Amino acid sequence: MMCTHKFMLDDEPEVFKEQREKFTNLVGDNPWLLPALVSLEIIPATVMIHGFWKNRQLKKQLQIERERTKQLVLEHPLPGRRNGKPTLLAGPHHHGIHH
Repeated sequence: MMCTHKFMLDDEPEVFKEQREKFTNLVGDNPWLLPALVSLEIIPATVMIHGFWKNRQLKKQLQIERERTKQLVLEHPLPGRRNGKPTLLAGPHHHGIHH
């Protein structure tokens, strides 16, 4: 047994014709429904597009800031760093016995 959504059309042509007539009558009696339905579908699409665009701008800005930070570290290294990398606190350790 397959579950069907209540808004899905049945395979029967009589049911499809009946539903189409109901919709046509509803829109004929209430023509203001068309712009309302269209706007209800446009609003989520607009919000998604705006969110995608804003996210893209913020990623680009973050990338620029990271590069700027890298350049600043290379120009002005912090104390205890050489070429932007930490320096060892002590020299290399020698293992083994030296006489």
